[in-house]
Amino acid sequence: MMPKFYALFKKELKVFFSMPIAYAVIAVYAALSGYFFSSIADYYASISMRAMNQYSRGSMDLSMVEGIFRPYFHNMVVVMILMVPLLTMRLFAEEKREGTSELLFTYPVSDFAIVSAKFLSAFTVFAAMTAVSLSSFIILRTGTSFEIGPVFTGFLGLLMLGAAFLMLGIFISSTTESQLVAGVLSFGALLFFLVLPWAAQSAAPFWADVIKNIAAVEHFDSFAKGVLDTADITYCISFFILFFFLTLRILESKQWRG
Repeated sequence: MMPKFYALFKKELKVFFSMPIAYAVIAVYAALSGYFFSSIADYYASISMRAMNQYSRGSMDLSMVEGIFRPYFHNMVVVMILMVPLLTMRLFAEEKREGTSELLFTYPVSDFAIVSAKFLSAFTVFAAMTAVSLSSFIILRTGTSFEIGPVFTGFLGLLMLGAAFLMLGIFISSTTESQLVAGVLSFGALLFFLVLPWAAQSAAPFWADVIKNIAAVEHFDSFAKGVLDTADITYCISFFILFFFLTLRILESKQWRG
């Protein structure tokens, strides 16, 4: 089974890198990452110098975690919401539109393996574009010292939340034969999970807590601050499992196969 799964994974990955979309997504993500990091770092440096000149360091929180890392990682979540639909919109929608879904299901692999291969190929591209943004931290490290822990948790949070978001996009792609529709719906769904905390501000206390518990940005904040919380890890894993399960149910339906 593993050789067949690996062959399917290689096929999906080859399709990704045979089209400009993978290179474009990586390039745009790297460019935006560098821009946000340099802008935040420059602002942090100016605030630090101003605080030193005014002898007010004790009254300000000038830690790199709060001054650079946390704002940067939150900005990259927004960028991720823009990029993820581009990676997932074609995965199943293209199969259905081109009529190759029947060929796909002639492979001697399970639906679980098909979904896993498509997810892993998209996640490989996502991990590659995330890895590119490490260069900013490497450059910063050459000129100053900082704790590696918060950087590790921040990138871990991006990868875990990215995996969950990719699975949501794959689920939506399995429900339609239009890549454009899949992309737009995926972006809308991801944006919904991002802006949920705004609704919590005007909700009753009970519903405010409920909304915060399902809002992605609320669970990412601990990662951005350098804190590993089991509740946040559980959220990402549960989010992923839910949409993986729903994708399997879609594939099993006679309507999709037909």
